[in-house]
Amino acid sequence: MNKYITFDLDETLLQNPFSKWVFPEIESIVASHLTLEAGIFPEIRKEHKKRLAEKRDAAAYNWDDILEQILVEQNIPLKINIAELVEKHAEDPKVYLLENNALTVLAALKKKGYSLGVVTNGYYKYQYPVMKAIQLAEQIDRIITPCKVGCSKPAISMANPLLTDGELIAHVGDRLDHDVYFANQLGALSILIDHRMPDALKQLTPEQRAEQQDYLTGIFQRKIYEELTPKEHYQPKLIIHSIHELLEIELERPNLTTKL
Repeated sequence: MNKYITFDLDETLLQNPFSKWVFPEIESIVASHLTLEAGIFPEIRKEHKKRLAEKRDAAAYNWDDILEQILVEQNIPLKINIAELVEKHAEDPKVYLLENNALTVLAALKKKGYSLGVVTNGYYKYQYPVMKAIQLAEQIDRIITPCKVGCSKPAISMANPLLTDGELIAHVGDRLDHDVYFANQLGALSILIDHRMPDALKQLTPEQRAEQQDYLTGIFQRKIYEELTPKEHYQPKLIIHSIHELLEIELERPNLTTKL
């Protein structure tokens, strides 16, 4: 039976090309056809949120479909393939690992006997070209995406492909509402990665950090969470600032022991 450690991708392991390259290029392409003063990105975001509200979780992350719908609604006679734009921009320095030693850490986890997976809300056609460009793909055993399973995080059914041949030991991600909730509902170790962690907190263990209420309150108040309330199922078991810390932890389900 495989023992899976899974990871989110964007803002956890890597930087994708969407915000700085893909979406700006789309704005440039449609600019001469568009009457909306704010540009097309607010419309893309609005449709994304609408689909989430309608519980169309998988469709909410299909950026090609969303863009095609908006172009039709705005009577813009263009065809834009976002997946092709991602492939175009999936190159250094536009895409990169957030930590220089990330591949070494992942390889070390595999040597310890863990199978590594990615559980991401990004479609495979957007994520794999980036993973390949930064040599991440070769370290990952399973890639779980909405287009493959028909749902998105935090739906626990995202884990179904993994549970057919193994167990989920831990999930690492940067979001309380997607990653921490997902892991907690599955009884796995929920590990929040905070690349913005204050230096003073780095002196504490991952378990101790998760017990710092002022720190947690500050995380819950970050803009991305809007009205998310500090409920137990959003509380991470551990908080790390680097995936290198995973090598200092005895990863087990359901208990975890930190090596001193």
